[in-house]
Amino acid sequence: MKEEKSSENLFSEFPKVHMEQWKEKTIKDLKGADFDKKLVWRTPDGFNLQPYYTSEDLNALDYLKKFETSILYTSDGTQGPRYWVNREKIVVEDVLTANKAAIDALNSGADGLIFDLTGKEGIDIKLLLKNILPLHCSVSFIADRDAAKLIKGYFTYESENHIETNQLFGSINYDPIRNLTLKGKMANDGFKVLKEIIEVTDSADRFYGLTVNSAQFQNSGASIVQELAFTLNMAVDYIDKLNELDTSADKVIRNMEFSMSVGTDYFLEIAKLRALRILFYKIAESYGLSDFDPGNLNIHSTSSLWTKTVYDPYVNMLRNTTEAMAAVIGGCNALTIAPYNENFEEPTKLSKRVSRNVSNILKEESYFDKIVDPSAGSYYIENITDEMVQKGWELFTEIESEGGFIKSFTLGKIQSRINETRAKKLKLVSQRRDIFVGTNQYPNTNEKLDVLMPDQSNSQESGEIEILQPQNGAIEFENLRKKTDAFAEKSGHRPSAFMALIGDNATMRTVRAQFSAGFIGCGGFKIIDGIITNSTEEALKTALEQNAEITVICGADDDYATEGIEFAKKFKATKKDGILAIAGYPTEILEDLKAAGVGEFIHIRADLIETLKRLQQQLNIN
Repeated sequence: MKEEKSSENLFSEFPKVHMEQWKEKTIKDLKGADFDKKLVWRTPDGFNLQPYYTSEDLNALDYLKKFETSILYTSDGTQGPRYWVNREKIVVEDVLTANKAAIDALNSGADGLIFDLTGKEGIDIKLLLKNILPLHCSVSFIADRDAAKLIKGYFTYESENHIETNQLFGSINYDPIRNLTLKGKMANDGFKVLKEIIEVTDSADRFYGLTVNSAQFQNSGASIVQELAFTLNMAVDYIDKLNELDTSADKVIRNMEFSMSVGTDYFLEIAKLRALRILFYKIAESYGLSDFDPGNLNIHSTSSLWTKTVYDPYVNMLRNTTEAMAAVIGGCNALTIAPYNENFEEPTKLSKRVSRNVSNILKEESYFDKIVDPSAGSYYIENITDEMVQKGWELFTEIESEGGFIKSFTLGKIQSRINETRAKKLKLVSQRRDIFVGTNQYPNTNEKLDVLMPDQSNSQESGEIEILQPQNGAIEFENLRKKTDAFAEKSGHRPSAFMALIGDNATMRTVRAQFSAGFIGCGGFKIIDGIITNSTEEALKTALEQNAEITVICGADDDYATEGIEFAKKFKATKKDGILAIAGYPTEILEDLKAAGVGEFIHIRADLIETLKRLQQQLNIN
């Protein structure tokens, strides 16, 4: 009988590779290139992430072990060890229609509801919740000034139906400070309303009367650390303001839920939710709650608006899936995935079904509900978590030293930080260093958009404090492309770009033609693929026959010095009004090419937004 080897013995047969050895070999493979510039990622939040971590990198992070598996367990034995609520949002316009949609959602895989009652008052709670049993699902609400009345009515209604208060499961999302960030003002009695709500919800262990939202930060362009810190600053302001109304910190905290938006920076988003529990534990300790269990912190995760596009919208499904995975692994207790088309049209039955089933697939087919904290002990994620904790606490305390969130926001300091980060993020999008597939990379140039572009402006009255501007991070691209689409529809002709192939370097001319086609295609221009010819004269003749508004010379730098300049001179002599561009940025002959008539250079460092704007201006596309 053969002796079985343990996994420990198996790995012992391989020599251990130390970090220094790995780095030495990597530097050799880089052939002189700078290791830090090539492989170390400087995140938008200012900390470095190495390409390789070992167990030694966890030696200084022992404190994180205290927070492993700090995720709410389910008391229902029929559920997996890792349980989260699949909450579906129902926007209430008509009570009967909303009730029907809610029942359909529950019958189709949702196990939680969140009724959006924004702008609605005096809702008939009996009609809204008819045939909905809170013993079998989570019921939550988004509400305005009517929030206290709503929650009192809900608790009374369920009591009349012989449902014990402690069996109610859900939350009420009334967030006056968020209103300050989005409207420039908040209700004078907002904290009193919250006090009334908490007096009601405190009798229900699993119903949360205070929701602290982060989506307005992420969707306005804030970094992940900024979102984390500012959300915690809001939470502290709530604790302090309610304490002034004789509501203890302990009472506020046990009624508090965090609603955290999750984007597509997969590992960073996982670490963000883990860091939230750790940092809030530190905050709870500062209020004297030394026995606070971070696993009791309820986190509701939502998909991000910033990452969703109007063009090529089916990619939003993939983005939603990435965000959902990060949220679950990071430790959310409830998850709401918006339909992929919610940001530009009324969601369809299909789009609702797809978003609802993301959560179900993660449970039923991907088994995410079988492991409580899968990232615990991961060299990479633990190090990111530590960086989030350190940077998040640093920024959090900085805002506190400015007087807290409300004061800092009123003075414009929060907005200033977010605006600076937003500008950097938009620049990365414009340079295609931050990719939106289908929008600023790999556009479907044959796509026809039959919907109106969403109005993402957040208007405010003159004289009020600056407010946040949630938006899709690629909206500037989409607005540019929509202008070209509108021009084509009005004129009956879509401006085109022809890829003129020159020289004998087949690899370079093909690669540069493909790059340029994707670059210019982002502006909604029709792309005409290049044709291989035998001479510069033939290439020129072919380009003139195509009669495209934009002609892009595609070849190798060596060919540009001779054939490229010749092509440009003869092209401009024949077609003076034609826009001539070149694929690449040959610095040594740059001025010669410009003198020959080349007006644009299409290359990896070019600002795509500015280039497309110039092309549109030259073609009178307004």
